[in-house]
Amino acid sequence: MEKILFLDSPMKEKLYGSRRIQEKFGFGPMDKKIGEYWAISAHDNGLSKIKNGKYKGETLKDVYLNHRELFANDPHDKFPLLVKINEIQEPCSVQVHPDDAYARKHENDYGKAEFCLWLDVEEGTKIIRGHSAKTKEEFRKAIEEKAWDTLFVRKPVHANEFVYTPAGTIHGIEGKLMMAEVQQSSDVTYRIYDYDRKDADGNMRKLHIDQAIEVTNIPHIEPDVHPTVTMLEGNEVIEYVNEKYFNVTQYKIQNEIHINNPSYSLCLPLSGNGILHIDGKDYDIQAGIGFIVTSLAKKILHPRQYRFVGKCAKIKDPIGSYYLMKFNKNSLAPIVIKPSSSIMAL
Repeated sequence: MEKILFLDSPMKEKLYGSRRIQEKFGFGPMDKKIGEYWAISAHDNGLSKIKNGKYKGETLKDVYLNHRELFANDPHDKFPLLVKINEIQEPCSVQVHPDDAYARKHENDYGKAEFCLWLDVEEGTKIIRGHSAKTKEEFRKAIEEKAWDTLFVRKPVHANEFVYTPAGTIHGIEGKLMMAEVQQSSDVTYRIYDYDRKDADGNMRKLHIDQAIEVTNIPHIEPDVHPTVTMLEGNEVIEYVNEKYFNVTQYKIQNEIHINNPSYSLCLPLSGNGILHIDGKDYDIQAGIGFIVTSLAKKILHPRQYRFVGKCAKIKDPIGSYYLMKFNKNSLAPIVIKPSSSIMAL
């Protein structure tokens, strides 16, 4: 049985995309403006495929459904998270995502909470984060009057900052940036404002005003999240969020590090390269190639641990950056679909 699953994942053209994702990671179609790279995905709108071992060529969706033993017998009916790299070169639509209850009822999908880490940010870039309305009536009126300057709250952003965006939070991007994103495995987005843009066929892009009014938090609620910084084996560890659907931790690796794998881990290298050592075997890892450390990865002396070793010969920065997401089972709540996970950057 497989202890690690390397993934071949789709890139998506977007109006706001460019070729920077392909340039950063050294692969992908150079003739297309890529806005989203779904690096770890079992969602029908963009499926990752296994590229090694026994399940080579199968989709992550199918492997999850048919071989749940690789995922610590996770009880969720569908693979619960989606990990992306997004590139924004034009304003991104102002939007909101529903929670689980609304999405299940109206979209037959998960709701969408998300975490974003800004990787590269052009000076002057701002995000839209929340709104000024105090009631639904005030919110609807501002939309009808197109009072975007007063309705939306704008904030400057810089590289290495992050945001956690629960369902119901109005958000958007004005400027240029690249980001790593972790979210529930959902593709449900309700657009409120799209800068009067047209799609490739010359049609105005669809808005979802009524749905957005129904699901938006009014008044705006800003989540209270604060990162914590610790040291592990001489490596800096930053835990960004520990929330309902996932917790997010960044590892800055100066040397080798042992990381617990209590169930299974989703991993996305962001830069550099390295070696993953599991149960006596080494695996080369490189920026941009997502992979999953399955629940079968164990060591006799240190149950369910794996080790990363920095590989300095091929990179200018000997550290390398990775994101790993760890799934840990919640306390028993069989009717609630909310995986607990962690994302880590090395």
